[in-house]
Amino acid sequence: MSSFDVAIVGSGSWGKALAHTLSINKKKVLIYSRNPEDKKYKFNSKNILQTNDKTDIFSHDSPIVIATPVKSLVDIGELVKNNNYHEPIILACKGIDSKLGLFPSQIISQYTPSENVAVLSGPSFAAEVMQNKPTAVTIASENDSVLKIFTEMFHSKYFRVYASNDMIGCQLGGAMKNILSVAVGISDGLDLGANAKAALISRGMVEIKILGEILKCDEKTIYGLSGLGDLVLTSNDNLSRNRRFGLEIAKGLSVPDAEKKIGNVVEGIYASEGLNILIKKYALNLPICSKVFDIINKGLNPEKAVSDLLIREQKKEFV
Repeated sequence: MSSFDVAIVGSGSWGKALAHTLSINKKKVLIYSRNPEDKKYKFNSKNILQTNDKTDIFSHDSPIVIATPVKSLVDIGELVKNNNYHEPIILACKGIDSKLGLFPSQIISQYTPSENVAVLSGPSFAAEVMQNKPTAVTIASENDSVLKIFTEMFHSKYFRVYASNDMIGCQLGGAMKNILSVAVGISDGLDLGANAKAALISRGMVEIKILGEILKCDEKTIYGLSGLGDLVLTSNDNLSRNRRFGLEIAKGLSVPDAEKKIGNVVEGIYASEGLNILIKKYALNLPICSKVFDIINKGLNPEKAVSDLLIREQKKEFV
């Protein structure tokens, strides 16, 4: 295997977009996919190599970008551990594990020291990144040395990177916006109007803030790119899988049929299950996210969910 500067695990649309971004920065990238058919994809850069052999990822002491669904992280963590890999890792996936109730950094840190880990989040559709449209994201790590490696690696004219040490806060917004954008998609699918959308987004931010306080996140992170920024993006544009999934649910499709129609993993489905673990653990009242969970997992009728939200007891906006 030829030398490379960075390896990417995951060759979906986001993995490809990050490979494209890194190649613009003159980085030699190795991108791994378990599907041999993916090697037929032709990148417009000689700086991008492709492999279907996962051992190639660990053949050099180069940083790794993980751009897979959250549900794949345990298997990837085992690979990291079994290959005795101790180089920096950046997680470019958003969600909460549906069985563990853990954020991506908490999962991968079971297999490598947490000081090796960073996360990337923010309002960033892969299709627009591939077109070199201006994008701003946050990279967070508790280790300033690792943070410097990845911010310098990714930052470019088209892909502006802001640095943070609030790793959990950065992941919190990215996970919960997936759930809330499902709610907005359902609302728009039911033709509830712009007022309802604005209410869902603003009250959704309150729900993110409630959990953020429990997890000791920086409030500024929640109202930054990875929180408010990502929620605004995914709630308002049909490039969002989660929003489109909500639209299909509002039409009456079942959860499996709606996800099948989207054609890719809808992280909001699994994040809602993971968030429900945290809601129970901390005895939280997050009504919007809880109704999304009930729609996905208990077959609650979307119109009934809306009615339940509207008939709740009147309260102060902020407590």
